Amino acid sequence: MKLLTRFSLINLLVMVVIFLLSGFIINQIVQAILIREMDADLNGIEVKVKKYVSKTGAFPQGNPLDEERIGSVATGEHMLERSNTLVQLYSEREMKMHNYRQLIFPLRLDSSWYKVTISKPVEGMHHLSRALITIMLITILSTILISLVLNNIVLRQLWKPFYESLAIMRNFKLGRTKSLSLPPTKVEEFSFMNESLILATQKAEQDYLLLKEFTENASHEMQTPLSIIRSKLDVLIQEKGLSEKQSELTRGAYAAIKRLSRLNHSLLLLAKIENHQFDKEEEIDLKQKVEEKIQQFQELWQSREVTATYSLKESSIKMNPELLEILLNNLFSNASNHNITSGSIAIELYAHHLSINNSGNSGALDEKRLFTRFYKETMNSNSNGLGLSIIKQIAKVSYIKIEYSFQNNLHSFILSW
Repeated sequence: MKLLTRFSLINLLVMVVIFLLSGFIINQIVQAILIREMDADLNGIEVKVKKYVSKTGAFPQGNPLDEERIGSVATGEHMLERSNTLVQLYSEREMKMHNYRQLIFPLRLDSSWYKVTISKPVEGMHHLSRALITIMLITILSTILISLVLNNIVLRQLWKPFYESLAIMRNFKLGRTKSLSLPPTKVEEFSFMNESLILATQKAEQDYLLLKEFTENASHEMQTPLSIIRSKLDVLIQEKGLSEKQSELTRGAYAAIKRLSRLNHSLLLLAKIENHQFDKEEEIDLKQKVEEKIQQFQELWQSREVTATYSLKESSIKMNPELLEILLNNLFSNASNHNITSGSIAIELYAHHLSINNSGNSGALDEKRLFTRFYKETMNSNSNGLGLSIIKQIAKVSYIKIEYSFQNNLHSFILSW
């Protein structure tokens, strides 16, 4: 849920609660005022009744169709207390029960006490309550509608710099974007956010350049001595005066140096990919590239008696050419090195889909660890465990989705873009 939508919902909920509470309070206040006014009217009628009784010596006889009802009952020597209550009485005019406000007071006539009751209908209060509820509901609905319109226009305009900054940050790439330019804003919080983002990206850019420089230096400084050692060991192996044991030790050292050189090359390659040092992209004919790889690996497959089948459709992809070369090399090498004698490899290429399937000795691989660094199918494998990690990293920076599956004793790697 967007922040704007969440704010609007909370705002509307608060307004509805406030309107309901205020409407209830106003309704109670209005009813209290009306009852007080009605009690004042009843007190005025009481004064008139007392004057009438004092003049005529008899109680007034009210018309049953009048709003007010006046009645009297003799209580003898007992004097009742004065009271104001709400009661329900039958209305002759409307022929149904109605709410009345009733005043009861004692009155002495001819040495006897009488209970005098004056009743007045309060149905107007209910009509007023219904009118208040109707007005309140109309006000709530109008306020909600107006708030939705205002939130959609005003708040969206207020939050515009925030979303613009986010869009710029989403397209920002280390080593590619020369300078970060965020839209100016008069909102203090957004200005503070923009300043923080600029400082963070500048620091990240500096760290990226330092890491890139270190990677390039390490690649040069480490590969050179490894190449020298390997070259001298190669010369030493060819010497005729070496004993069998010396020759065996030299070949072991040569194999270890060769493996260390491959490992160093793979780790540096991973660092370069993660640092986005392969940033030049172009549209590449993928079908042609796959056909070239098939020709290159054909001799290897024949020597291992591996049957290769392929179905290639026209396809193209936009990515760095060097990364594509490494990606295809690693995929084909993985399918070849982890295959079996007289095994099979099936390659399928469609417009936005490439799958490479190969037979193998083991069952399904551990999908949770498959693309992690130094993962090996077996501990005594000659692989350095970085091939699939490189494939995953290339796929990530090139926006390619890669999946692994194992069906019918075939390992399948599927790429889609």
